[in-house]
Amino acid sequence: MNIDLKRLRADMKQLKARRAASPIGKIKTGATEIIRNNFEEIERLHHEDGASWTEIASGLAAQGVTQGEGQPLTGRRLTALMHNIRTRAEKLKSKGGARNRTTIVSKRLQDVPTGKRVSLSPEMNRPAVGGNSPEEMVSEDEIRRTELAKHAHLLRKR
Repeated sequence: MNIDLKRLRADMKQLKARRAASPIGKIKTGATEIIRNNFEEIERLHHEDGASWTEIASGLAAQGVTQGEGQPLTGRRLTALMHNIRTRAEKLKSKGGARNRTTIVSKRLQDVPTGKRVSLSPEMNRPAVGGNSPEEMVSEDEIRRTELAKHAHLLRKR
């Protein structure tokens, strides 16, 4: 099946123009930006001055801060915006730390003393060649029987 590339480009341009005109992801009323710019002061009003979120929202609405289709800002919407802004800031903060992970790792590697080497525990070390004869070695079957004997009291028949 063949497609018409000219028509595809024209259809793509049309859809792209509609998408650019969409309000999703763009500043609508500016309430979020206003609250983001004054976040600390709004938090201070609530926690230190004891103002309720509804009172703060009413004060912002009196100064022209609106939500949606020009409706006055409500306390519930204000708390949602405050939560979203706080969450976004924390996420950006944690991502900023993740970006610098390579420098953190390199600093940790510099702090490790170079004289120490990793070694196996004594139980894991193999004996020197000729150290143990095959008769002294414990077979796998003997190990299983020993472990079963340790837990035999749990497996008794009634």
